[in-house]
Amino acid sequence: MTIDPHFGRLPLAVPGKRAKARVKATPEDFLVDELRAAAPSGAGEHLYLHVEKRLLETRQVARRLAELYGVAAVDVGYAGMKDKRAVARQWLSVRTSLGPEVAERGGVVVLAAGRDERKLRRGELAGNRFEIRLREVSGDDWRDRLGRVFESGAPNYFGPQRFGGDNLDRALAWLPVRRRRSISPFRRGLYLSVLRSLLFNAVLARRVQEKTWRALLPGDVDLDGMPTAPLWGRGRSATSGVALAAESAALAPFADVLDGLEHAGVDQARRSLVLLPQNAWVAEEDEAVRLGFELPPGGYATSLLREAFELGEATDGAPAS
Repeated sequence: MTIDPHFGRLPLAVPGKRAKARVKATPEDFLVDELRAAAPSGAGEHLYLHVEKRLLETRQVARRLAELYGVAAVDVGYAGMKDKRAVARQWLSVRTSLGPEVAERGGVVVLAAGRDERKLRRGELAGNRFEIRLREVSGDDWRDRLGRVFESGAPNYFGPQRFGGDNLDRALAWLPVRRRRSISPFRRGLYLSVLRSLLFNAVLARRVQEKTWRALLPGDVDLDGMPTAPLWGRGRSATSGVALAAESAALAPFADVLDGLEHAGVDQARRSLVLLPQNAWVAEEDEAVRLGFELPPGGYATSLLREAFELGEATDGAPAS
């Protein structure tokens, strides 16, 4: 099976015709709120900023903060990347003695501030809350499909924005020459993430096709009672038996990628096959459908919504969530 990171060939959990809808007609149609795992302690050399950004990538904001505060890029931290074509609220940290008023010159609104002893690290969040308005919705079958998704979850695919245009092709070209081609630490981390995401989607796609993506097979490794697939790296797969056989079959076409990742210095981890929304709701408007839900860290709203809607999106070069 060909794996298309842009969802074209990734199988749906419930095959069939979906309603069509337009997402992100305006940035205000896609609201994202980062849910913090813990509040800043109140004291320390790192200034924590809860900001609201619009039509800005998280890395753009981080670079601007580094410039405004006169610090190195490494002194700015954030827990996760948020959409560009959206109104997104998230926390960033800056190692500085200056106050939050400096950040306002960076094109963001500062909603709150605090201090902590530690830099904010990637993944240090409890999840994300989404409020999304879908426009130009055509078809009536979306209600039942969306209801099933809200109740039982969706395949936890990495969304197309993880692969960011030609990043997958670039990552595949870089992996076999990684020892000879020097790239930035950010670019290296991005390429490794892209490749691990590709392999995860391949395993999940096979489990979706076999209708076992929600079922614990003999030998599966579970996370909160749900089956998982590998984020590939050093070490043997933790699965065995039937689960290992399914995983190995899905990954067989990617032998060179597996070998490259094992020698690239990343450790193997696991990710749930099931994306379960929390506190989900939906409201129908005259010319739109408005809905909201919370997703765990690393969950993509597009992966959830694609089960009920064939999504069209405004194209401005911005990644989606």
